[in-house]
Amino acid sequence: MGRRFEVDWVESVEDLKQLYRREQNVQRRERLQVLWHLHQGKRIQDVVAITGTGYRVIQKWLAWYRDGGLSEVLARTTGHGATGQMPYLSAMQQRALAARVQLGDFRTVWDVVEWVEARWGIRYSYEGMRSVMKRNRLSLQVPRPQSQKANPTAQQAWKKGGYRSS
Repeated sequence: MGRRFEVDWVESVEDLKQLYRREQNVQRRERLQVLWHLHQGKRIQDVVAITGTGYRVIQKWLAWYRDGGLSEVLARTTGHGATGQMPYLSAMQQRALAARVQLGDFRTVWDVVEWVEARWGIRYSYEGMRSVMKRNRLSLQVPRPQSQKANPTAQQAWKKGGYRSS
């Protein structure tokens, strides 16, 4: 059996319990739950069984807690802090782009990249523009090409069953 872990707890058990119950972020909530159980005096093995969190992961969180306290443990979650890189296009530019895409002005993502660069001088990669379009829920939908010889009335009659053979 290993030695007992030692932590100089700053927060009380009740404080950790309240933080755990109020937290909305799933990752932070799991960490608070683990720390709350450990602060109650439970062994790491017992907390692993209760929460399903890995033994080594809990050890890592305890090391972070010892180094920087609760703020260090909660700050190392995915998506914490800055929301990432600021978009190259402003909100107004994104709305203008969305309007053009919805009008069906573009056939490919490369067309969108070229238009944005010509219009605003902002260079996007192919994947970067696909990401912008996905975030804004934009899809390139253009009508299928039709033949020059197509007869729309004959097509409608065929769709309604007008050309059935007896």
